[in-house]
Amino acid sequence: LVEETEVVSRELIRITLLFPEMWHDALDNASKYYFKQNDPAEMMRILQPLHERARNPETLREYHFVQMFGNELATAEQHLAQYFAAEPGPRAEPHMQQAWDVYYLIFRRIQKLFPDPKVLTLKDTAPVLLQCRDMHLAVPGTYDPDREIVRIDSFDPVVRVYNTKQHPREMHIRGSDGNKYTFVLKGHEDLRQDERVMQLFGLINSLLARDAETARRALAIERFPVTPLSSNSGLIGFYPNCENIHEIIQNYRDAHGQIVNLEQRLAQQFSPNWDSLTVLQKVESFEYALSNTPGNDLQRAMWYKSPNAETWLERRTNYTRSLAVMSIAGYILGLGDRHPSNIMMHTWTGKVVHIDFGDCFEIAAHRDKFPETVPFRLTRMFIMPMEVSTIEGLF
Repeated sequence: LVEETEVVSRELIRITLLFPEMWHDALDNASKYYFKQNDPAEMMRILQPLHERARNPETLREYHFVQMFGNELATAEQHLAQYFAAEPGPRAEPHMQQAWDVYYLIFRRIQKLFPDPKVLTLKDTAPVLLQCRDMHLAVPGTYDPDREIVRIDSFDPVVRVYNTKQHPREMHIRGSDGNKYTFVLKGHEDLRQDERVMQLFGLINSLLARDAETARRALAIERFPVTPLSSNSGLIGFYPNCENIHEIIQNYRDAHGQIVNLEQRLAQQFSPNWDSLTVLQKVESFEYALSNTPGNDLQRAMWYKSPNAETWLERRTNYTRSLAVMSIAGYILGLGDRHPSNIMMHTWTGKVVHIDFGDCFEIAAHRDKFPETVPFRLTRMFIMPMEVSTIEGLF
């Protein structure tokens, strides 16, 4: 079981961060240590493991990368060796400068590779996973001591790459129960905090289930499995049949011929010189935009997507209760960065699902630029779907 865990973790990391991405991030971090902090030892600590891996590629994609950049990497590594072999001082600096001249060219060439593939195959990126069948290892996030273990039967040979900034991957695992489980592989992020947040939500749900009043209302936080693989990659269970609030509003406005950023345009129209305004003037512009827009997009979208009034009433109830519970839980946790793309809604039930828990413990409230001073997101767009009782009602 331990051996299977090590193999699967290693290969999933290999898919999450391809060689170009690993070198791109490593060169970016190493340059900061050398040029900003004057710390060549820490710079070398970051680059040395990648040079060693480049000398021993294991997959087709790694061989392809070495064919493209192997000579340049060897040249840069040679300059670094000369730098560390020489006595510290002006005579050693040219070697370091020559190394970074090469690294800069590599960095620029790697940037042109993004976005590279839209689809990855395990055959090219992690062929070992194709041989992982009928394993003892449980499907991530499914283990329950009171139920039969759902083990990993096989991995889907094709992995989809999202065309977003961090290029997360969508992969499917076939379980021993015959079901297909969907996961998102995320790189460039430390998901250990997200895992702890999910554990906290589990504790909150157990407390809500014990109380008669909250249990009667079925109050709970929607959760999904989070499995960190390393300090900068991890596996997230795919929450199906969801749309983020931004998508819902955008689709509604597109369908009705409305401008997506209508409020922003009205505020800028009212005050073209926005950056030079005082706080009170910005508030006046903001109130002008609000007074000239209904702000009921989410409310109307929920109504139009419901096949009948009974379904709409059930979804509205679920929406209100789940939003209330998560707002208070987020306030306790000091959760920030709650923009509409980080808040999702389940299409069938109307329940609110939050994602991306990187800004916890009031980090967003204490940052230098644009600190968040509100306890949670409860704008008019979120209040209107609650209908007549608004924030005084169903929970």
